[in-house]
Amino acid sequence: MVVIRDDFGDEILKQASAGNITCDSRRVQAGDIFFALPGKSHRENIYCREALDRGCNGIVVGEESMENLGEIFANNMEDIPVWATENVRRAFVFALKKSLNLSENSHLTFAVTGTNGKTTITYLLRHLLDIPTAVIGTVSYDLIEKIIPSVQTTPNLEDLYPMIAALPEGAALAIELSSHALDQGRAYGLDIDTAIFSNLTGDHLDYHGDCEHYFLAKRKLFSGENGNMPKHSILNLNDTYGQYLYGEWGGVTYGMENVRADYNAINLQFFANKTAFTLEHDGRNYSCEIPLIGAFNVENVLAVLAAIHGSRGIALEHLIEKIKTFTGVPGRLRGVENNRGITILIDYAHTEDGLRKVLESLQKIKKRKIITVFGCGGDRDRTKRPGMMHIACRLADLVVATSDNPRHETVGAIFGDMRPGVISGSCVIFESDRARAIELALEEAQKDDIVLVAGKGHQNYEQIGDEKIPFSDADVIKKHLNTCEVKITVEQ
Repeated sequence: MVVIRDDFGDEILKQASAGNITCDSRRVQAGDIFFALPGKSHRENIYCREALDRGCNGIVVGEESMENLGEIFANNMEDIPVWATENVRRAFVFALKKSLNLSENSHLTFAVTGTNGKTTITYLLRHLLDIPTAVIGTVSYDLIEKIIPSVQTTPNLEDLYPMIAALPEGAALAIELSSHALDQGRAYGLDIDTAIFSNLTGDHLDYHGDCEHYFLAKRKLFSGENGNMPKHSILNLNDTYGQYLYGEWGGVTYGMENVRADYNAINLQFFANKTAFTLEHDGRNYSCEIPLIGAFNVENVLAVLAAIHGSRGIALEHLIEKIKTFTGVPGRLRGVENNRGITILIDYAHTEDGLRKVLESLQKIKKRKIITVFGCGGDRDRTKRPGMMHIACRLADLVVATSDNPRHETVGAIFGDMRPGVISGSCVIFESDRARAIELALEEAQKDDIVLVAGKGHQNYEQIGDEKIPFSDADVIKKHLNTCEVKITVEQ
């Protein structure tokens, strides 16, 4: 065994030039160099053992891991070189970029983080930017010349950089950075021109433990802990955590009815298919009309206007006019046409804050009743379940609780967590079959009602156990739109 204490050993770079590097022990092929990235599970010993068994030609580890890995390397009979480095993730990104001939700042990059709004913001960026723009996020990895199905919101390092390297020259990138990705360093070393913070409310606490650690993960995008400081920071000044970020590093701010914000929306007017407002910026007022519903979408638009106007210098008048042709985002408050006079909307809202914002927006435009279908995902944060039910009961006239990717939990157990949130006297139905739940909502709906089917949005599957069964809210709605006949019984 040879140990070289050097951040970027010549042998690593020589091997990187051939592209034979990986940070996933399952992908190791004979002759590869394996980078043992640190993680919460501290299982580097297992991964290094697997890499050796699969015939790797060298291993790069963090200096802090050497002591724990000593036994494995002591039994290394093949005399495989091992490099110990201060920052193994930095070393991997350096080698990976070199193998891909990826230069710094090769593509104008906008990175978006926050609990809600990330997807809409990236799609708005693509629509309004004056250059071809790739979008990597929850819906898909749209790389301009090809589209790859999205496995997770933010890809792993080893997959992300090849995607960026494959983008056309001169293209921009709008990428969603989830809290998991930031915490795990999955976008480490990304050259970010503009970082956008949308908001932060309780979510993913099953992973982060509490809101403080959830915020600290998001904060890494702005603090430099992600490898590089962004050139521009766009922060929501109406959000408490956005205020914290602004207090630490400053930046360009946006908000609603907030005179301290650099981009401020006032005089909001809500309609069934659009929202109007006045934008205040730099002593001038601009009349805006966006083809999106709700105050939360005004925040999303403000974030994008601030990002593009600030970093690209494109005139606000041009951006405001162009936004009128925005066609929306798959599964984000998208309407389903029908001949019954009902407003039927599909949305991805799957958090307390997301559901509350959508329903509050619908309250402003409703003519009669709001009927809400929603569920809570299995194997995910259980603490939000009663809160989501409470919000639905408070802001909807009829609630149909159902399944939403139960995974390895039973729908009954999830319902048990939701029931404490039921408000006395509210109308609630518990129906475990999601297709039947949607049917029930449509059967009850009358002219001028609003039916919101929330939680899955663009998803085309229902995950039960480890199996993803084909399922689409939109398909179910279209199939049963005019065939609802069964009279429902409301559970008080």
